[in-house]
Amino acid sequence: MPDMSTIDPSVLFCLFRGEPGTRKSSSALSFPKPIYYFDFDGKMEALGLPLRAWSINPKDVQFDSYTDWNSAKKKLELFQLNCSFKTIVIDSITSCADAINRQTLKIKGKDGGGKTIASIPVNSIEDFNAEDSALKELIALLKDIKSFHKINVILVAHVIQKEMKTADGKTHMSRVIVTAGKGIAQKIPAYCGEIYHFNIKTDFDITKGGQYACLTVHTGDDMARSSLPVPAEIVFGNDPLYDKWILPAINKMKEQPIPITKIG
Repeated sequence: MPDMSTIDPSVLFCLFRGEPGTRKSSSALSFPKPIYYFDFDGKMEALGLPLRAWSINPKDVQFDSYTDWNSAKKKLELFQLNCSFKTIVIDSITSCADAINRQTLKIKGKDGGGKTIASIPVNSIEDFNAEDSALKELIALLKDIKSFHKINVILVAHVIQKEMKTADGKTHMSRVIVTAGKGIAQKIPAYCGEIYHFNIKTDFDITKGGQYACLTVHTGDDMARSSLPVPAEIVFGNDPLYDKWILPAINKMKEQPIPITKIG
């Protein structure tokens, strides 16, 4: 059986969560190349500026745009057998969930089933079970690819602000991952070793450029965690997240191996 000495700190399973426009996708671009994007959002052109700013060879960033779950699953199953990429990005979990639900609507419509309102097909409760099942399969396939090929995986997820209640009945505002079904959204972070919450610092000055940042520790309102010695808050601005903060932390982990002590 494996022990902790077999753990490679350079192989990461990440969740980049935050509101749109907080540079989650472009931060994923800073990870080791070549990179493959599962483009569910349909906005790969947004990576053009960081690609040029960081002098990245565009040939090292490949993608396919997906509008359904079956084609993405087929690609993931191919990657299980053969994957030449060093980083895989799911961009985004939120749009992937939408693609799953659109697929259920289309197939049910062809079969003459499904619910409609004013002639518009709408999802029903059983469709959200399909979403839950497909997203669990997505995580399982990605875990297998990461483990077998020793590559990085990044899940990009959008969040929405929601009122949450604590055990003592008090309420507070928290930002949670957006998917149609509530259950799977809450389970996804449990599978991720690195969870970074992306935001813009409140002292943002539009005349001086963006003070983009990410949290790596849980604040109570925003979920985050890291297994690396990175700062609790990384203010990365326009700099590549991986090169300036994550890689040095990985190297520090490798330089300080876990001490082996004898008992007795």
